[in-house]
Amino acid sequence: MRALLVWLSVSACGFTPAVGTDGNPRGDGGGGDVADSSTGLPAPLHLTSDDGQPSDVDLVLSSPIVVDTSALTITGTPLTLGTFDVRHQIQGNGEVAVLHLHSLTVAAGAVVQVVGTRPLIVVASDAIVISGKVDAGAKGATPGAGGFAPGMGDGQGLRGAHQGTYSDSGGGGGGFGDRGGAGGAITGCATPLPGGIAGPSEGDDPISVLQGGAGGGAGEGTACADNLGGAGGGAIQLTSDKSIFVDETGVITAGGGGGTGGTDCGGSDGNSGAGGGAGGAIVLQAPMVTNQGIIAANGGGGGGGGSGGGFPAPDTGKPGEDAHPSDMAAAGGMGIGASGIDGGAGGTADTGAQAGMANSCSNNAGGGGGAVGRIAASSGYQDLAVTSPHAIATLPL
Repeated sequence: MRALLVWLSVSACGFTPAVGTDGNPRGDGGGGDVADSSTGLPAPLHLTSDDGQPSDVDLVLSSPIVVDTSALTITGTPLTLGTFDVRHQIQGNGEVAVLHLHSLTVAAGAVVQVVGTRPLIVVASDAIVISGKVDAGAKGATPGAGGFAPGMGDGQGLRGAHQGTYSDSGGGGGGFGDRGGAGGAITGCATPLPGGIAGPSEGDDPISVLQGGAGGGAGEGTACADNLGGAGGGAIQLTSDKSIFVDETGVITAGGGGGTGGTDCGGSDGNSGAGGGAGGAIVLQAPMVTNQGIIAANGGGGGGGGSGGGFPAPDTGKPGEDAHPSDMAAAGGMGIGASGIDGGAGGTADTGAQAGMANSCSNNAGGGGGAVGRIAASSGYQDLAVTSPHAIATLPL
């Protein structure tokens, strides 16, 4: 018999979502710092008080779970009407998926994968305790919840370029909390060929708009399809009227995806490596926020350049690593064969994303690494372990 995946307790009174006269969830402006009359505390960031109400649901996640912000589902979990719904951010009016709870516990050993098109906001009146792993990170070219697809987002990395018969520069890494790494250039030709432009830093440190990281730029080639950049990490916000505690086994991550390696297109032709995706956004809002584990939104590594007609085939470059839930950089993919060269590493707390390695004329360069994302927490944030990048601890309680 399979172990019980989820324990869910709901009091008899339940929760009724606030709706407008048109029947849609309310998200009609107002300040995110307006106090909730029931608690005297500020409303959850990015939401009005009406849209950010908690409920009477105590949610305990104790096994592998998928939280889908598009479908508004949690695998194996029957939810009361209005517990998980769509609201609109105050600034920008973008949609967010809001999970209204009394308390949330992610048990040690549990892995909660957060996917979908919308950022996730968890609102609880009691404690949020993270002993397992909450993963809103990108996986290769698949974005985390609310993250951007390859080559998308305001901080998108731009694609590499092609010149002559075989020269291909690398794709640029996506940007968010910092600038991404530039794609590797091609040198030694009569006309130098620059790499794909790195994505710029976007947004602000307090994360005024909750959104994920931008995607990396594609690699370049001629005989076969371009290689996709890494996708951007997702966006997740935890808000509690009491406390947020990440214990020594707990992990919250929203890292960027690794760029794909350049394809061996056959003959003598191969593609350059693609850029890595930027890390996403993590917001922690509570009167007491303590981290004894890992909170990370690092960038993905750039893909390595490929070669054509390798023996044994294929000589396809290695993909960049997806961002690590740690303070260790995601490595760029290794270039393969006579024509390929390595991609750049993704950004971490103190280290910017690396540019892809340059290559000589008629060869294939590496993709640039993706930039770090952003982490913001309430003032008084107690960081006792790993936070990468460093948190901006200026948010209201």
